[in-house]
Amino acid sequence: PVTGTFGANMNTEIIQEQKVITGGIPAEYVGAAGLISTVITKSGSNTYSGSANYFFRNNNFVAENKHSAASKFNTKDTAFTIGGPIIRNSLWAFGSYRYTNTGRDVFSTQAGGAFLRNSETIEKQTFTKATYALTKSDVVSFLFSNDPFKRTSDTDGSVVNNRTRRREQGGNNYSVTYNRVWNSF
Repeated sequence: PVTGTFGANMNTEIIQEQKVITGGIPAEYVGAAGLISTVITKSGSNTYSGSANYFFRNNNFVAENKHSAASKFNTKDTAFTIGGPIIRNSLWAFGSYRYTNTGRDVFSTQAGGAFLRNSETIEKQTFTKATYALTKSDVVSFLFSNDPFKRTSDTDGSVVNNRTRRREQGGNNYSVTYNRVWNSF
């Protein structure tokens, strides 16, 4: 609400499960504006696993834009994950790193559509989670994530170069949770 943009960027590689509620939102979500999204993050297990991926796209992969033929863009998105046991049956870890870089040419929205600038957006998202089973009934989780976001200039063609701005946002998030199963019921 303060910046008119997102609250946090999330590394999509860490999502284990997602629940989305729209319309008819229950009363416990006071003040919700029409959409609730709940995410359960991945955790380590007794089996080692991981993934790596890389996505690339640029203007050569799409049809020519008849309204702005000189417009160039590129998107790079790469991510790595790894998870597994540190101490089998009691301490597990999961981690992920995701890097995205998007560059695009910005043209004036005025008649003639002159080239204004190139805008680049960079995100470096880290996520780590350690889960420790103190006993069969007590579990503690430690979580760290960050979502730094940097855009070098406006992507809006109606903003002239001497009025453009750089935007940086995001930060570090820490969490500790404790869960206890009181009885078998």
